[in-house]
Amino acid sequence: MKAGTIRDIARRAVDEFDGTIPCDPDLLLSFRGVGPKCANLVLGIACGEPSIGVDVHVHRVTNRWGYVHTTTPEKTMAALQEKLPRLYWVEINALLVPFGKHVCTGVAPKCSACPLLSMCRQVGVTKHG
Repeated sequence: MKAGTIRDIARRAVDEFDGTIPCDPDLLLSFRGVGPKCANLVLGIACGEPSIGVDVHVHRVTNRWGYVHTTTPEKTMAALQEKLPRLYWVEINALLVPFGKHVCTGVAPKCSACPLLSMCRQVGVTKHG
């Protein structure tokens, strides 16, 4: 499924944008399979525009830390845009996705092995590994 979506995006980029991905958020969101997270990652990484790509990992980690208090990734994105210095907008996704997958996991986070434990509020953590 993802391969087909990527092929369709590439084909549309060639057909409509001379082979370049547009650096316009509304145009990016018009591509089938591209949501806010993906659009913001493209804007930040490929276009060099400060933007925050928030997925479930970034959402969970920043809320668990107590840095933001939100209920959805979209609300987390808005809260981070208000609070996080622009300098870190692009890189936060690359840093927190692997951290959220391997350390600050959804079920039984590995708090005892976490290098940030002393700074973490552990919001919502009821069980850890």
